[in-house]
Formats: sequence, C-alpha cells, structure tokens
Amino acid sequence: MTRKDAARNRDRLLAAARRMFAEHGHDVALEEIARAAGVSRTTIYRNFATREELAATVFADNVAQIEQHAAGLRERPDGAVKLFDFVLDMQLDNRGLAQVLSGVDLEWFMEHHRRIAACFEPLLGRGRAAGIVHPVVDIDDLMLAISMGEAAVTSRDAAQRDIRHKRVREMLHRALFTR
Repeated sequence: MTRKDAARNRDRLLAAARRMFAEHGHDVALEEIARAAGVSRTTIYRNFATREELAATVFADNVAQIEQHAAGLRERPDGAVKLFDFVLDMQLDNRGLAQVLSGVDLEWFMEHHRRIAACFEPLLGRGRAAGIVHPVVDIDDLMLAISMGEAAVTSRDAAQRDIRHKRVREMLHRALFTR
C-alpha cells in the first residue's frame, strides 16, 4: 500500500468515526467504523488499536480544525461568534467522543482545551471592542458555555437533537453576544 493510500484510508476512518460516533454514540464497534469507512478490520487496527485511540485522534483533529478556522476569523469583529458556532456544530457532530475519552489522560485533554481557549482569546477581545461580545464575557464564560451546549444536546433522536441544538445556540448567544 502506498503512503497516499494509507493516508486516504486514515482520513476515511476519521470521517467514518465522526459520523458513527454521532449516529450511534460512544459504544460503536471499531469493526462498524471500518465497514462505514470501506476498509478492512485489519486496516482500522493497523491505524488505531482501540476505540479510545481513534476517538483521541478525532478529537485532536477537531482541535486542529478549530485552530485553522480561528486563524481565518482573526480580522473579523464577529469572529468569536462564528468560531463559537463552528465549535457547537462540531460538538453536535461528535457527541459520542466525550464518553469515549472519559478515560484519557487529564493533562492531554487539558492541553487540547487550552489550545481551543487560545483560539478564542483574540477573537473575544475584538468582539468586545466591536460591541458584539458582552463586555463581561471572558474566556472562562465562553468555554463553560461550550460545555453546557454539549451537555444539553444528548438525544439520539436526530430531530430532537436538531431542535435542542438550535434552542441551546439561541440561548447561549443571548448570554454571550449582543447581536
């Protein structure tokens, strides 16, 4: 197998894992993820020894996507709002990850949490200066709101999840942002 094929298979596994964790929750079998990715069981185990390792890789990739998205929003006065919505949407798509990662090393998880917070810091300042972010909102408020949003959208029923997601977003927007 060429490096290009291996990289493509790994990307397919990560995409399938995101989808399967969202659709089936934290207890989806690795074999089901392999099947959804269109790869063999051998391929998934060659890349990820455990469900936890796969979930950790998806989470780390999510953080990298957040960092990339944040970089593109640095000059926007509404960047904090846009990044907040991006992260909330990502949580909805990855709702099974937190349960799988419950046994992950706390320091590893906290480092990724710090990286996410660092993405928001400059955006919050710009948003406060533009009057888009409430003046009293700080990074701790925003990170707590993200956690609250994740906890509030737990239903496996897609229609209920979408309704709750919309309501939670609206409520959190009212608490954090002025428009």
